[in-house]
Amino acid sequence: MRTKEILGSCKLAKKSRKSVKQNLLHSPDFSLRTLVSLIMILLFGTVILSSCTKRIDIKLDSTYERLVVAGFITPQIGEQYVRLTRTSNYFSNKPAPAVSGAIVTVSEDSSTIQFSEDINNPGYYQAPEDYFGISGNTYHLDITLAEPINGNVNYEAHEEMPQLADNIDSVVVEYNEQYERWMVRLYAWEPPTTDFYMFNGMRNGEMITDTVSRVNITSDILFNGNYTSGAVVLILYKDELELGDTFTLILSNITEEYANYMIDLQLELQPNNPMFSGPPANVRTNINNNAVGYFAAFPSAYTSTTIKPLDF
Repeated sequence: MRTKEILGSCKLAKKSRKSVKQNLLHSPDFSLRTLVSLIMILLFGTVILSSCTKRIDIKLDSTYERLVVAGFITPQIGEQYVRLTRTSNYFSNKPAPAVSGAIVTVSEDSSTIQFSEDINNPGYYQAPEDYFGISGNTYHLDITLAEPINGNVNYEAHEEMPQLADNIDSVVVEYNEQYERWMVRLYAWEPPTTDFYMFNGMRNGEMITDTVSRVNITSDILFNGNYTSGAVVLILYKDELELGDTFTLILSNITEEYANYMIDLQLELQPNNPMFSGPPANVRTNINNNAVGYFAAFPSAYTSTTIKPLDF
């Protein structure tokens, strides 16, 4: 239907341009001003015709491959893993190619744990079931690939797991009629240290904030060492919660470096106006040898509440 409308407008522009030209040229009041008007109309018609027929195909060159790392160490048993993939071209519609056959180890102090690749999920390396992280420890990731990527076989990263600030009184979920959104408010004492937080939400045990753009990353600059007094830490869509649902807020203490990485990712996903946005920059990483991604270590606190009628 849209194509027919465009073709119709093009034909109308042709007809109108021809009609106006004939009427003006045979008019007894033809003058310089009339001539200028005619030229403007003809130029306008030309622009319309050219815009209806011109097609632009954007062709981007292929770039070199890089290793993509997504690794997590937490105090929760069974949640430690490292995922390895390769970068792909901008317009690629296929899943990221998995990197299999690598040797992946994580060490802290004098112990070293080897992660095993999931045979049903290539590129996904898991820690032993009884392995978990401890706040205050620094974790070192070592990756040895079976085949080099961009000339590199060995990759490293390290991250210290922060202490957990979990002095939480309660979590309140309120529905805002004006904005038609759920507001998740946190009541907790914030320690006087400089801290960075990641907030996620779950509904009846299922993650709601399951994409990078939905996660809230923030520092304690507004309430450092004070009581949060119901600060809004998450905003959810109207259809994401219902009466009787159990909502769980996940508060994670993260490093400043991981906070910067997540903010960089969120900025990359947002639309930008070329006239007002800054120059493009690479997303920061803690992986060496020109790899992308991040190896993170953080603790989390889980606080649940039930959606009641008074919340509407």
